[in-house]
Amino acid sequence: MRAVAAKGAGLCAALACLLGAAPPASAQDSPGAIEGLPAQAPRASTGAVVHWPSQVPADDTGLVDVPLPSASGQMRFMIDPASVSRPAIDLVRYTLVARSRSGYRNISYEGLNCADNTWHIYATWDAGAKRWVPNGDKAWIRANVVSNSDVHGVLDRNYWCKGAMADGDPGELMRRLRSGLQPYFVAH
Repeated sequence: MRAVAAKGAGLCAALACLLGAAPPASAQDSPGAIEGLPAQAPRASTGAVVHWPSQVPADDTGLVDVPLPSASGQMRFMIDPASVSRPAIDLVRYTLVARSRSGYRNISYEGLNCADNTWHIYATWDAGAKRWVPNGDKAWIRANVVSNSDVHGVLDRNYWCKGAMADGDPGELMRRLRSGLQPYFVAH
């Protein structure tokens, strides 16, 4: 009888998964949850599997500048349009190239989460080894959306996010950035 009940419970659980139902959360499943109350809402989407761009910009040709009105001019930030993707409604992934006045380039593959105004470096480019080096730190960093000198805050507030969503497909996101106009100032 136990075997039949266990098999029936397993089938019910499998059917619930197929129908999109989640198992009930308990206080043990979610730190800080109170027994009998719903667990905290899941964090905004950070996307599924991350695939590094196959091409890395050899030089600055074709890159699009990120206008930073208050920047001191020490660094120039550019986006590689070929790398821009929108894997979720609230997430934009892109290659950011930072160039110092002396010519040094730092290339990173990043994500910008519009839902909670955070960004993350997935990997950095090792020019000597000619390969992406994954970032071991899984933390997402809060973008400074009130500064005109924080590249991530400017991308979030002025170009790519509208409220909690990425505003458009990759082509539209890049057209807005290329225009240099700042159509939004949406307080998140």
